[in-house]
Amino acid sequence: MKVDTWQAVEAVAAVGNLCYTLLMLYEKRVGWLFGIVASLLGAALFVQQHVYAQAGLSIYYVAMGVYGWWSWGRNGSGELPITRRGAWFHAAILIGGAVLSILLAMLLKLLPDARFTGLDGTATAFSLLATWMLARKILENWAYWVLADAVAIALYILLGLYWYAGLYAVYVVISASALVRWSRNWKLVQRP
Repeated sequence: MKVDTWQAVEAVAAVGNLCYTLLMLYEKRVGWLFGIVASLLGAALFVQQHVYAQAGLSIYYVAMGVYGWWSWGRNGSGELPITRRGAWFHAAILIGGAVLSILLAMLLKLLPDARFTGLDGTATAFSLLATWMLARKILENWAYWVLADAVAIALYILLGLYWYAGLYAVYVVISASALVRWSRNWKLVQRP
């Protein structure tokens, strides 16, 4: 059986991304390094699939991986505390995510070979926001990941990227688990 090169790239990127997410669940800084490598592979794969917002998102993940690595270790102890944000912050994130989704979809429609621009734009917009929140260790980032990942599952199934669809189904479960775990950890620190 001959293995298609792009299927191999997809599989390696999926495994690397899974390692990254599990390490983030347990607040392990080294996870950012897995994310950087897997994102570079993902960028190449998504360009090949003509889903350009996903490719751009992967490049953003590389940059955020560097930022996350720095941010999580900058205070010398290697520990950035988990924080929470209020309702106004989340209202702004939801409105901003919706507007960004529409703008990305409209921009992607200008590319003649772009595919599934609405799903691509929405998954990308909320992933951008969730990644920034994760790099800042904002607890609620995991709820936004559930939303972004659910949209991404539909996109990847339509593209025939079944490794990624399966990975993102696992991500939904991990994100829900991480939301509970981080919430518990945040509450422990908040007690006097």
